[in-house]
Amino acid sequence: MATSEVMAAPCGVDCSMCPLHLATNDEALKKRLSEMLNLPQDKMACVGCREIDGNCPVIPEQCATWLCVKEKGVDFCSDCSDFPCTKLAPCADRASTRPYNIKVFSLTLRKNKGAQEWGTRIKDIYVLYFKGEMAIGHGPVFKK
Repeated sequence: MATSEVMAAPCGVDCSMCPLHLATNDEALKKRLSEMLNLPQDKMACVGCREIDGNCPVIPEQCATWLCVKEKGVDFCSDCSDFPCTKLAPCADRASTRPYNIKVFSLTLRKNKGAQEWGTRIKDIYVLYFKGEMAIGHGPVFKK
């Protein structure tokens, strides 16, 4: 896997946009996340799930989706014959604050358009999504 792909989680999340990854070099963000999530500051930094074998700092065990991808021998959930499955289901109770609601969209974009185009477009999608300016299925997805 190319170095640029290391930050693309198997589930479609762009790890480089995750607050836990951004906190690796931002002490103020690390402190805010620690307070917000009620977890120790030393857990508030992440280099990406591929680098830490799916051991997300905010869950007490290895990520079930990461383990599944490893077991099935695929790089991304979208490479699996069972895609999409319930491991990718949206978190309705935290839809406005969690990137997981756009996993299937992200994986489909990557599969259909390729890694390079995914890398170019996904950051803009995340920014719009978290600003509340775009709901998947509504509004402009891409600016030309």
